Amino acid sequence: MMRSADDDEQLVARSQSGDRAAFDELAARHSTRLRRVLFRITQDCDAAYDAVQEALLRAWKNIGRFEGRSQFSTWLTRIGINEAYRGLRRPGEETLELTDQVGERIPSWGAQPDEIAESHEFLAAIEHALTELPLDYRSAVVLRDVEGLSTAEAAGVLGIGERALKSRVHRGRLALRSKLDGYFTGGYR
Repeated sequence: MMRSADDDEQLVARSQSGDRAAFDELAARHSTRLRRVLFRITQDCDAAYDAVQEALLRAWKNIGRFEGRSQFSTWLTRIGINEAYRGLRRPGEETLELTDQVGERIPSWGAQPDEIAESHEFLAAIEHALTELPLDYRSAVVLRDVEGLSTAEAAGVLGIGERALKSRVHRGRLALRSKLDGYFTGGYR
């Protein structure tokens, strides 16, 4: 049975009235996806689990503030990503460290993408390359390309404009491609 946003809206309304069982149902519906997103961002099971728990706790405490301008899942994911960022960022740490590489020629990878994508080794290489991206790029790429959120949804989750999201996704994809060049040229470790 497919769950609709209308079902979530009803559960949110009940939760805002203090119905803990309704919130538990919302948490059950959305925690698996949230955990998957946060794991891809943190690359640490414990950190992802902790961020999910903190996000659910914050969501319950602040459910009265949820205004319904976005879907509940988008709101919860944004809270979760904020919690993950809190755990990952250290004071003074900079993000968005990649330099602008406009005009740089991107080498051809040769093999057909559908042939390579079937390879477990390639998927592992992608996961590893994702871990090496700056946090802001990694979050944008995971939400947009891995989780399949629309540009508007991903921008809403991250609390940035659509143009900023597109820029981060673009730069993240370029960085991923650069990191994966060795895979296609035989120099990947």
